[in-house]
Amino acid sequence: MEFANIILLISVSQGFLFGFAILFSPYFKSQTNTYLGYSILILAFLMFNVYLDTLQVYQQHPKFLILYDIEWIFLFPVFFFYYILKSINHKLLESKKLFLLYIPFLFSVIVNVVFNLEHVYEWYSYSWEYKELVYGWIFDIQEFGYYSFNFVIAIWAYSILKNKRYIGHQNSKWLKRLCVWEVSLVTSWVLIDIIDMIFGLGYEIGISIICSGASLFIFWIVYNGIYSLKLTSIRKSISNNDVKVKKPEVSASQHSFSKNNVYFLKLENLLQREYIYRDPNLNQEMIAETLNISSGYLSQIVNDITKKNFTAYINSYRVKEVKDMILNEEFDKYSLLAIGLEAGFKSKTTFYTSFKRETGLTPNQFKTNQKKVLIF
Repeated sequence: MEFANIILLISVSQGFLFGFAILFSPYFKSQTNTYLGYSILILAFLMFNVYLDTLQVYQQHPKFLILYDIEWIFLFPVFFFYYILKSINHKLLESKKLFLLYIPFLFSVIVNVVFNLEHVYEWYSYSWEYKELVYGWIFDIQEFGYYSFNFVIAIWAYSILKNKRYIGHQNSKWLKRLCVWEVSLVTSWVLIDIIDMIFGLGYEIGISIICSGASLFIFWIVYNGIYSLKLTSIRKSISNNDVKVKKPEVSASQHSFSKNNVYFLKLENLLQREYIYRDPNLNQEMIAETLNISSGYLSQIVNDITKKNFTAYINSYRVKEVKDMILNEEFDKYSLLAIGLEAGFKSKTTFYTSFKRETGLTPNQFKTNQKKVLIF
């Protein structure tokens, strides 16, 4: 097992190193990249469990066996899927039903905790005629589940990316490749298990192949996701004019996903001083081009700092201006719709929906409430 252990150690070390770097480095840390970091850490933890198993740690300390029995692999496709959705600002993120993706993992936790409490910790004991048969069925379902669950989520994510709306997205090509990589990894895993059952491939060879594939997968994610696509901070001048003028060094915090981010400060300046939100045709690509950064990076900045998607963030400025105009007597002669369009909203529906989302009131209700306040 020496060769397999070396492969495992390399894979585990790489996974934890890259995973924690993404989660805690000021250059990589963001709400979107967090899910990428979680995905990598789950893979690293799974391989670490296998490594401990090869060293017979769980046989020597059975009390910890529950950590091995719980199928953590159910979490990988969930974090993976969240990363895809975050990267493209998909509307599914607003759905509370997305929490249902955690059910397979919760099922595994409950089943394995109950089983271990009885058989390992011996906290209680009960018997009935079909108990072992039922346990066998449950664990078979669990095994089939973690194969199929990974396939289904990867295919679902790929089908979303194939939608015309996301074909031209900045990160579309790389995210599709990520889905293909995951399907390939799971397929290899299944085939190796089948070959082992039929031809007796051997535990050491099977583990070495699977872990080598996982290690390459992690390295590919990190290389393409962080370096090639620059999902982290982009260290370059905002415009060609900035290159001509020597400026003081910028701290890491100004490049991180915080309010001190240089690009976010530029964006805030454009909105607060140049009122670019008043343009009803304003879009993410236009602003990204103005700031000389990618649309995907701009999306991450807005998402992580404001906790809103790009459209909601821009509309919040429009709503604020509408509120200011409603409070200004000079605009009493104008209809609310005219005020909304003046602030940059493109349609009545968007105006009313955005206003109520921001304030909890319709424009009419807000205006009526303000008049009552003035009377008193």
